[in-house]
Amino acid sequence: MGEISNFLLKDTNMAYATAGFTLLSAFLFFLTSALYYNYRKSRQLPYNGLKFTTKNITYIAMMVAVSVSITVVISMTLPVTVFPPIRIAFSGIMIKITGMFFGPIVGFIVGIVTEGLCIIFIPSYIHIAYLFVAISFGFWAGIMSYTTKLKGKNKWWTFSLINLYTIIFTAVMWAITINSDQKDAVFFGINIPAKLVPSMFLIMMGATLIMVWIFSFVLIGLKKGKWLEIILPIVLLCVVTETLATILLASWGDSEIFGIPDYQGGYSSMVIVRLLQTPLKIAFNATVLSTVFYVMRPILKK
Repeated sequence: MGEISNFLLKDTNMAYATAGFTLLSAFLFFLTSALYYNYRKSRQLPYNGLKFTTKNITYIAMMVAVSVSITVVISMTLPVTVFPPIRIAFSGIMIKITGMFFGPIVGFIVGIVTEGLCIIFIPSYIHIAYLFVAISFGFWAGIMSYTTKLKGKNKWWTFSLINLYTIIFTAVMWAITINSDQKDAVFFGINIPAKLVPSMFLIMMGATLIMVWIFSFVLIGLKKGKWLEIILPIVLLCVVTETLATILLASWGDSEIFGIPDYQGGYSSMVIVRLLQTPLKIAFNATVLSTVFYVMRPILKK
């Protein structure tokens, strides 16, 4: 286990592994979808999946245009937003929403197109890590969108998935970091002992779970449990994209933008910085996405 941990934590191997996992998952999903479509077509059965009708293509193009336009306007108003980590946060909102409405395939495509257009219209630091982040936002948002079909008592399956995923991710990262020979990270002169990293994963992800539990049962106490049918899938989406895309992938680009050398932690130091922001970012993103989703659902579902 120690050799695997050291390999993953060396340079940016963890980011490569995460990008590979996302691309492999996307390939398997595309393959399964194609086989399912051909099966139903050969049996002359109706296909209930996404169809690229004129209406849907128009909506998808509109979502891309809105995402890029908002990002461009904000970057002209606040120049700091041309910084890729900030830029991807704004463009990522509409990428996730598109994935939620139209599924993983469209989310994947929109992630590529949106990031490509943002690079063209907002000249800035270019790094392939942020392309993978955009792809991950769209694809995983599409995968998590299937939980929006869980209504009534079934919504607690979504709640269970949030807990299960968070526990598994935390356990995996704890096992990787506890068995490594990683050196202490240094970020802006602050020394972060390597032995504290496993505990930081436990604390931050534990705080995230506690926040989800408190929020869910507060809504139940206020007799607003119906809201959970919308909010829980979005919380699941935020947890998955924050961990896989933001913490493990975006840190790759961040470390090279800041020019943090390997002897000062490099990639690992940015993982820690993003990890510390996780509970607050999940709460903020869930609030924004829930609002946007609630407003746009009547329009796109007509």
